Amino acid sequence: MPVSVRPKVCVMGLGYIGLPTAAVVARSGAQVLGIDVHQNVVDTVNAGQVHIDEVDLDALVQGVVARGLLRASTRVAAADVFLIAVPTPFDDSHAPDIGHVLSAARAISPVLKSGDLVILESTSPVGTTDAVRDLIAQLRPDLAVPARWKWNCRYCDRLLSRARSPGANPSRVDRQ
Repeated sequence: MPVSVRPKVCVMGLGYIGLPTAAVVARSGAQVLGIDVHQNVVDTVNAGQVHIDEVDLDALVQGVVARGLLRASTRVAAADVFLIAVPTPFDDSHAPDIGHVLSAARAISPVLKSGDLVILESTSPVGTTDAVRDLIAQLRPDLAVPARWKWNCRYCDRLLSRARSPGANPSRVDRQ
């Protein structure tokens, strides 16, 4: 992507990880859309306010919202980068529940396009990145899985890699 083009970033989940990340990314000049399932969180962020306690986050959010670099919604939109930062609570048997992560993957799947980057930031158990990859591949068979996808899942388990259309030229990363 040319440096002169502002990347569009979609952050799924505006909690203790997602909101600070969205605000910092927006401060860098990217256009950030924060997604949350709670309308009150969306309204609070769009008003330039915060719903969580984090040192200096209130001023940062107020500034990037005022500059038009961060907005919140309950609806996913097309972006260049998708960052999943949703809760992974424990169930009654103390096993992590990745349901929110898979719901986020389902939500972004319809708007994914060739070249998009998906990052799993949610704290999650081993195998979650593979589950997200498999779900997206199932929902979007029109997007090819890059040759390095398995390498990315093994060595950088939060990075799903860039989706490509079948027959597209591989990126430099895919050839390394």
